[in-house]
Amino acid sequence: VEAADILGINYKVLVPGLMAKFSIENKHWFIINTVTPLVPTPSTTICKRKNLTHLVLKEQGVKVPEQEILTCEMDAIKFYDKYKDIVIKPTQQLGGKGVSILPQNEEQVLKAFKIAFDASHAPSDDKKVIGEEFIHGENYRLLVLGDQVIGIVRRKAAHVVGDGEHTIRQLIELENASKKEKGLLPIPIDNEVMLKLMRDNLNLESVVEKGKEQILRYNCNLTTGGTTEECAKETHDFYRQLAIKAVKTVGSEFGGVDIIAKDITKPDECAVNEINYNPGLRLHYKVDKGEQVKVAIPIMEYIRDKYLNSKE
Repeated sequence: VEAADILGINYKVLVPGLMAKFSIENKHWFIINTVTPLVPTPSTTICKRKNLTHLVLKEQGVKVPEQEILTCEMDAIKFYDKYKDIVIKPTQQLGGKGVSILPQNEEQVLKAFKIAFDASHAPSDDKKVIGEEFIHGENYRLLVLGDQVIGIVRRKAAHVVGDGEHTIRQLIELENASKKEKGLLPIPIDNEVMLKLMRDNLNLESVVEKGKEQILRYNCNLTTGGTTEECAKETHDFYRQLAIKAVKTVGSEFGGVDIIAKDITKPDECAVNEINYNPGLRLHYKVDKGEQVKVAIPIMEYIRDKYLNSKE
């Protein structure tokens, strides 16, 4: 809506916070959240179903983590025994819900399977859960529009900084109060946090030394208290081209590509973790470090020009 105001595009909010109708001359289009006319229905389905994203990208030679459908708890145990460093997640979900990263034993694997199963939106019970190889590196979101990348952020997992006095639980409460003032979502205390602290030989009542940063989870979603840093200038073109190829491979003109990379400044080991057909734009507007990038403006320009140039 802000971008439409800037560009002189007419609009009517049909459902506040959800859907609006945009128009210019005799053309109009709808946007629901960040679902735009730039993403065809087959592309939406491929991106929603993580196993299909993996299949399509791998078939085109795009590096992705190894992955298997886990039809039952025994499948989860076998996958863990095979790879050790794994992620268990729903085949269909939003905002990182139901994802367990790096379970450390069979008990945690079984718990992770249940959490993913319960959170999955997949209609079939035997295709609700995915096991995925965990790729070590930093997490980046590249926002692709047509033949270019219009925004790049480093996604940082929820964390607190120790002061030598407060417990981790108290630090989370203080951090959440600060996030509330900034209009950001809080850090939830959930299974993922407990697993990460256990891996670090800590718990919620542990006191972290002054100045030490304690990462609380592995996933980087803003919905679970993560933060972002704008990093377009340091990103090598290798990763831009990889993101553009990934979005085109699923048949779309727009998408948020999650890449895990060891060093974003040069071609290095990496993998495409996910493609979001309705990528959250807050990542680019509410950055902790770097410049805010108003990505909605080029998106709306692209849609406007596409409709104005259409012969229909």
